[in-house]
Amino acid sequence: MIERDRHFFELPDKILTSLPTGAVKDTVEQLGRRIVLGYYPLGNTLPKEEELVGSLGVSRTVIREAVKVLCGKGLVRTARRYGSRVCQFSDWNLLDPDVIRWHTPECPMTARIYAEATQLRFIFEPEAAALAAINASQRQRETIVAAARNLHSNDGANAMIGADYAFHSTILQASGSLMLAHFQNLIHAVLVLSYAAGRNGVPEETLSRQNHINVANAIYAANAEQARAKMRNMLMLNQAIADRITAGT
Repeated sequence: MIERDRHFFELPDKILTSLPTGAVKDTVEQLGRRIVLGYYPLGNTLPKEEELVGSLGVSRTVIREAVKVLCGKGLVRTARRYGSRVCQFSDWNLLDPDVIRWHTPECPMTARIYAEATQLRFIFEPEAAALAAINASQRQRETIVAAARNLHSNDGANAMIGADYAFHSTILQASGSLMLAHFQNLIHAVLVLSYAAGRNGVPEETLSRQNHINVANAIYAANAEQARAKMRNMLMLNQAIADRITAGT
């Protein structure tokens, strides 16, 4: 039975972030978003601890723990002689789902993130689709087909992202590669970014949905070569969007 209720594709909370909980999480979120927005420019030092304590309403301990998290993501570097400084973009951990998730259409590096994320998807998703065609269980094949069929914008953005995530994450799981399966959180962050950054250049919905269905049908039929080719064709739409966004059109 291939049909799935649309609630089947709701996103589980655990995939949204790897951050700690409580005040530290909230502080990391605020500082991370300020950095990617350019509120704290690249190469500049963050405000002193007492200023952050005052503006964010948290303790020094929370600020220090939050800065440690940001250091681990490559956004900040600390040293005794200058305090905490925002790293150059090339130092950021761009495979970190939180770093990607913090980018919005207003962020100065969103176009580049979207373009390079699309390039990365070209590298591993067609091969993941080919492997899924060979290795997927019957239930995984049914889930991939059902997710592709449930890509309807009239269900709302969250439902669309949920179905899209179920489609791509199940393909990664079905590939049989533990390493590819670990890209699931990255895929979620990239999809959220794609729906936001690509809003003005999203391809016609019927075509996009049909391309997903084409990939799903190839995987269901255990046709690895066709699954690889159909996934590449699907990603070409994302590449076209990336090209338009990068060109500023």
